[in-house]
Amino acid sequence: MTSLSVFATDLNLWEIKDFSIPILYSILADSSKYYRSFEIPKRRGGHRTIHSPYPVLAQIQKELLLTLQEQCATSEYSYAYCRGKNAIMHASVHLGCDELLTVDIENFFGSITRQQVHQALLEAGFENSFSHLASLLATLHRVLPQGASTSPLLSNVVFGPLDKRLSRLASHLQIKYTRYADDLAFSGNNIPRNLPKLIEKIISQKGYNLNKEKTALKIRGAKKIITGVSISSGASKPPRQFVRSTRAAVHNLEKNIGKLSAANSLDPLSYERTLGKLNYWLQIEPQNSYVARKKKILSEAHQRFLELGAGFNLDNYIERKA
Repeated sequence: MTSLSVFATDLNLWEIKDFSIPILYSILADSSKYYRSFEIPKRRGGHRTIHSPYPVLAQIQKELLLTLQEQCATSEYSYAYCRGKNAIMHASVHLGCDELLTVDIENFFGSITRQQVHQALLEAGFENSFSHLASLLATLHRVLPQGASTSPLLSNVVFGPLDKRLSRLASHLQIKYTRYADDLAFSGNNIPRNLPKLIEKIISQKGYNLNKEKTALKIRGAKKIITGVSISSGASKPPRQFVRSTRAAVHNLEKNIGKLSAANSLDPLSYERTLGKLNYWLQIEPQNSYVARKKKILSEAHQRFLELGAGFNLDNYIERKA
């Protein structure tokens, strides 16, 4: 069997509809033909380019991801794209700190090269042929694409050695270090003012750059928010702006419960968005009775709203109004 056939067998690719070795050759020769690209707006302005793989490549990457998950260890300092970890846990590491430094890596996925992926897989114990083919299938234009299912895990695998190096630096400075995707956080009683320059010097050796506009040092008494969680009070809480906007959304939905005319003009996704915010709030504060109560009320109202929509008949509605 050829190395491609062995690779296909190892990943159960033969079970994928319309898959064949010629298709695999075609993907390896030019993977750009198997992606569609589009832009989505960033929360703070600008746009983010997403590269979404076509179904056959997406399924291959899904099988590849399952294989990688079995053997690739994730850094203990990483809290994104990890089973059993999340942004709230990431923030909780830094509770009680006097000072907090957060820095952001610019173009995180796009800074991770195919060669880095290949080397990281070798260090994880994979054979050279597997590492080579996997690195080709998981990259676009020789970097990790934002939109491929394999990119999050591979970013953690590649960045793992830098996590260890930055944690050693933090330990030497008697401060804490964690990372959530491209967001790096350092906290302690005293953050050296030249630490951002030290961080940039370390990561630039591996091809990364800091987004200096997002570097923020919060000292004692300042509002401290990390990955959407406020730690200013010494306990994990949702930020005040989040609380105000969520309460306003809840109030607006409650005003329209049972009012058909109002419901028809209401954005149907308002329920999903608001319930999503309430669920996130409960993750941060599981014992919050207000949130639990409002979630129950809106969940029941949402269900009635969906049932109403499912049974809506335009002809009957027009006849009644005539």
